[in-house]
Formats: sequence, structure tokens, C-alpha cells
Amino acid sequence: MTTVCCGVRMAMPKAGGLLFLLLAMSIDIRCRAQTLDSLLSSRGYDRFLRPSFDSNAVEVNMSMTISSIDQISEVNMDYTITVFLRQYWKDERLAFSNANQSLSLDGRLAEKLWVPDTFIPNAKESFMHKVTVDNRLIRLDPDGGILYGMRITAKAACDMDLGKYPMDSQNCTLEFESYGYKTDDIVFHWKNGNASIYGVESLKLQQFIIGEYNVIEGTSRYESGLYLKHKRLSFFSTVLYPNRNKSYTDILLSPDTGQHSNVRFCFKLHRQAFYFIFQTYLPATLLVVLSWVSFWINSEAVPARVALGITTVLTMTTLISGARATMPKISYIKAIDVYLITCFLFTFAALVEYAAVNFRSSRVKASKRKMSVPVPEPLNLQEESEEMSMKKLNNEGADAGARVHTILDIDVDNGNAGKKKVQVDMDISEDEGDRPKKMGLSFRNGMRSFMRQVSQVPLKGGVAVIDKYSRWLFPISYSLFNIFYYVYYNEPWVKWTTPN
Repeated sequence: MTTVCCGVRMAMPKAGGLLFLLLAMSIDIRCRAQTLDSLLSSRGYDRFLRPSFDSNAVEVNMSMTISSIDQISEVNMDYTITVFLRQYWKDERLAFSNANQSLSLDGRLAEKLWVPDTFIPNAKESFMHKVTVDNRLIRLDPDGGILYGMRITAKAACDMDLGKYPMDSQNCTLEFESYGYKTDDIVFHWKNGNASIYGVESLKLQQFIIGEYNVIEGTSRYESGLYLKHKRLSFFSTVLYPNRNKSYTDILLSPDTGQHSNVRFCFKLHRQAFYFIFQTYLPATLLVVLSWVSFWINSEAVPARVALGITTVLTMTTLISGARATMPKISYIKAIDVYLITCFLFTFAALVEYAAVNFRSSRVKASKRKMSVPVPEPLNLQEESEEMSMKKLNNEGADAGARVHTILDIDVDNGNAGKKKVQVDMDISEDEGDRPKKMGLSFRNGMRSFMRQVSQVPLKGGVAVIDKYSRWLFPISYSLFNIFYYVYYNEPWVKWTTPN
């Protein structure tokens, strides 16, 4: 039995034991490593230089398998995605002709080869999986083609519009871009268009349904870079840029001005509203319907109707507080806010309706009591003469620029006229300081007059007619609101449109 290592043939006895077998395996592994290192060094391979450094840009094709999408947060406006990213490019410096099949190499070899500096611009956090080893692979073709795959998880930002929350749809993206190379050095492409994305149909999300998706190729521009001149690195100028001044070298400290190639995976998330229907919408609707029960309770049962109205209002307030605790704190109004506020107004209007019924009922009772009071007898002659004298005094005061108001309150006791109470109010002049007071008095008097007129409007059927109209008006109004609400906010199935 013989073993070949770097051109050296070692003989081993056939009866050698396990020790000789292990020794031969270790020698073979070291020989392969030395062979690969010698191959790279013999060809002058430099992993710090991209392929075809002095010619056209490197074309990097990409494909991706989506493993999972989870932790979609409306509060932070981001989502977490795990993907298997594969990148394809050709490096002629690694071409070989000794075999006709691709070579699957250890992923740790990526540290000795040039690989694209791909990053995710819209990622807040990202990492590559390392259990049990680094989750990456390298496959080398005879013509120098390289497949570089890795498994990464990223928390990417997603700008969400929650105006129709929770019946909304969100457009999210996952971007890949070169961090340092411009389009003159690297150009990214999707390998097969939309067919470069795998695993979308098999994804299962708790609250969303993945709809249309699309892949986009584009470029990005960044602000100007900052350079630093350094003498010690002047040999890089000699090797890379022979025609440049050899005394100093420019070191790039930030991305340079120019176009940077990028690719994007855009997808739409349709939210499932069933959770919110059973958690928020249905309880709110039941509370509104419960507030209508008071319309069928007798208006004389004050404790029952007041307790029912206050209970529904307070319960609706608690429901709104609990729902808002789980919602993102944004400055504009969401669809669920419109629904909950409208339900609260309906329950509050049912309580106000009974207040109107009780007010009208008390006014009717007071008018009936006044009608039952006996009419007092006419005043005697002496009282009539005194009344005439007071009227004459009023007329004389009116000619002098003053007004005298007389109010006679007559107390009737056993049908006889009692003592008279006379109140005289003299308004001599009106200056500017009294005008605000008179305006306030006139406003209050006007409101009292309006309420008095409203309370005196005759109703056919008495006070019960208010409850009778409310039994039909409230359900019809609430039904019309629900129809318009769900028609306006229920987003139809929209075809994919390429985002800007």
C-alpha cells in the first residue's frame, strides 16, 4: 500500500495497523491543503483584488431561498427574515482543467478567496448563522465559476402606512448592495428574474398573507467620500496605479461618490383582520347594540336606564383603552380608531337620548301641575289705583331717559289678596362696561328661551314617541355607518405595482 504526497511516494506495509492508516489520512489532508495553497500562490492569486481588475466590472448573479418571515412589528416598522443567499460570479484565476466536475470546498476557504462585499442597506441588525459551523459553502467550476452561499438572518426596516390598519397591506423590501465597489467594479443581477426567489409559496405567517412579489435591479448614489494621503502605502500606488504620483497614496475612508449597484426583493403583506374582528370589532358592536336596550325600558325606570347607559359608556371606554395599548402610537388616525370612536359616540348618544326623554317628561309634569292651580280673584279698587300710579310713574321716567320695571308678586291666601311685593329696577344709563354683562345675560336668556320652546313642542303620543323614533333611527344609522366603513377601508386585491 502506497501514499502519494506532493510527488513523494510512501510505502506502507499491508499488515499495518490502525496507526498507519490514521497517519496516512493526516498526511493526505496536509498534502491537499498544501496543494491548494501552492496553486493559489503559484498563480499569483491575490484575494484583495477583484477578478478582472484591469477590465470590465464583475457581474454577480444572485438567487435566494426564503426560510421564514416573522416578528413583523408595526411599532418599530420592521420585520425579521431568514434567507439562504447564493451569489454567482466567475474568477478566471481559479480555473482548472484537471477535472470535469465542480468541486465543493469547505466554507472556511472563503477567507482565502475574493468574495463580493455584499451588505443589506435597509437592515437594522443582521448576522450569519454559525451552528455548528459557519453556514456557508463554496463550489468551484472548472471554468472558474464560483457559487458562494450563506444563511443569514436580518431585521430589515419596512416603511408602513397604517391608515387602514387593521385592514391594510404593506409593501416591504429586502435590498442587497455592494458596500465599497461602484458600478465600474461590480454589477449585481438577479439570476433568473422572479424565478430567482424560492420558498415564498411555502411560507406560513400568523397574521399576514404574502401576496405579489417582484425583483428589481437598480443603483444607489452616496455622498462624497473622504480621502487621506499616506506615504507608507505608496507601494500600492506603484502596483495598482503605475501612472500615479508615487509619493502619496489616497486611502478611502468612506464610500466614494458614484453609482453603486443594488438589487431588491419587494413583496406585499396582506393583513388578516379576523383576530381584530373577534377581539375588537365584535365586542364594540355588541356594546352599541346593548345600549339600545334602554329604548324599550319604561322612561319612569330612571335607575335602570341610567345604570345601563353609564355601564355601556364606561365599558366602551375600557375597550378603547385596551385596544390602543396594543396599537402603534402614530400621529394620524387609523381605521380602527374611526370605528371605536364612532361606537363610543353611539353609546353616548343613547345615554343623552334618555336625558332628553327625562327632561321632556319633567316639563310635561310641571305644566300639568300648573294647570291644576286655582286662579286668584281680581284685585280691589285700591290696588288697581296703586297699579295705575306705578304705570304713570313708569311713563314719566321713560320721558326722562330712565326705565322703571315693576314686578308684582301676589300671594293668594284663602282667596284674599295678601301683601304686594314691588321691585323697581332703574337703568339710568348704559356705558361700555355693562355691555359684556348684558351680552352674557342675553345669551343665557336666549338659551333658556330656546330650551323652553323645544320643551313646549307638542309631541303626538307623548314622551314615548322619542324612544319610538330612537328604536329605528339608531340601528339604521349604525348599519349605514358599517356599510360605508367596510366598503371604504376594505382594500381590494390590487395588482402589483413597482415601487419608486
